[in-house]
Amino acid sequence: MTKKETTEQFMKYVKLLHKLSHQTASRCERPEADVYGQACFLFMKAASGYRKDRGAFGTYMFVVVKNGLASWGVKNDLPPDPEMYVEPQHEQHPRRALEFKEWLANLSEEVREVAMIILNGPMEILDIPFAATPKQVRGALYRYLRGKGWEWKKVWGTIREMKSQVALIEKE
Repeated sequence: MTKKETTEQFMKYVKLLHKLSHQTASRCERPEADVYGQACFLFMKAASGYRKDRGAFGTYMFVVVKNGLASWGVKNDLPPDPEMYVEPQHEQHPRRALEFKEWLANLSEEVREVAMIILNGPMEILDIPFAATPKQVRGALYRYLRGKGWEWKKVWGTIREMKSQVALIEKE
């Protein structure tokens, strides 16, 4: 892209860069100005790596900036401020709690192990940052299970069964 085209594209997508910066700043608790600077850097990276024969610039730039900010946010994550962080309160109706306990007891041993990892807070068990994306959590879970000696077939089967069991709960 020429300098003129880059400037035109920047003016066209500046609001999107601000939006992505705002989302990332609130997620990783960084100053929005820092995140916006990183978004602009990623925009320039996208502009220099863009090839017209591969599709629209806006789509390409969006993916580069969004994924780049997600990675940057994980690397620059701040621990939550104890004064601002409030532990969420989850009060369940006793009947619902009993149904959940029964559901957990009826799961296979492997699925129960995965469910307990997720329910007990995957950050500590899987050694992932506070602002990890779902994809990063999934990858860490797969690595954790493989590290325990599970074969891929067992990992995929367990995750598939877990998804189907969760879908059954959501229907109720």
